[in-house]
Amino acid sequence: MHALTAALPAPTSDFRANHPLYVVRTEAAPLPLEGLPPTPIRTEQDLVVQLARMPIDISAPLLKARLSMLDTQALLALVAATGEAHHKLIAGRPGLDWRVIRALIRSNSDEVLLTLAENHRLEFDAEDQAALARLSESRIMLRAAILANPRLSLAHNTVKLNLEDGLTHRNLRLVRLLRAGDTVRFMVGAANAIGCEATALQRFLTGASATPLAMTCRALDIDRAVFLSLLPHWQAANDGEPNCNAAHRPLVLSVFSLPANDARRKLMAALPA
Repeated sequence: MHALTAALPAPTSDFRANHPLYVVRTEAAPLPLEGLPPTPIRTEQDLVVQLARMPIDISAPLLKARLSMLDTQALLALVAATGEAHHKLIAGRPGLDWRVIRALIRSNSDEVLLTLAENHRLEFDAEDQAALARLSESRIMLRAAILANPRLSLAHNTVKLNLEDGLTHRNLRLVRLLRAGDTVRFMVGAANAIGCEATALQRFLTGASATPLAMTCRALDIDRAVFLSLLPHWQAANDGEPNCNAAHRPLVLSVFSLPANDARRKLMAALPA
């Protein structure tokens, strides 16, 4: 310590600078957004919201739970601060406020819109139903989900008109028969159009797979959007069969990559003798 003191110059009162001295004022650069400190946690709700903003594998149980702390304001904050994976889980929650529904619609994510339309525990106002119907014009799965959701009744007519555009008179009649639950007349009409026996087509369509019904629709030159809208009506008339879950759906829908004539040949070859 004494050596260090001895090395320093002695203070002097008659110091004169050879050049003018300037006072330099410096300002710290603002922190980037990701560098800002997190919102202070003052309440249990603050803690839940902070945890819900974490990566989806951590936050998923919270977003799926019916926690009173995740109220409308908290959910709106989460929608603003997170992305598609979080939005999809929020869209699957029951009883969402219209402001949260509208914020999720504005995300314009295919997966989020589909989750909203498949959520039968939500109430949609006229404006949101019109928005979903408009957004479904280029989204086949969304159109089918709208038609399957009784709480989207205001959107149904718009979507049905879109689906029926381009259908032949014969196919329009078949579609309306199946929507009315008249599966017998649908099968007779489909068999006549394809050129096969109605009893053989009936046996072909009986089973746990949705692929035969998809193949029949494709053979009739009915597209996959119409098929998806018809599937719930077929299931309702057949005790919930065939099952078409998320894992099975891509295989079923792959049928619609076939030209109608090829689908008809495959169907005829697959019919029971």
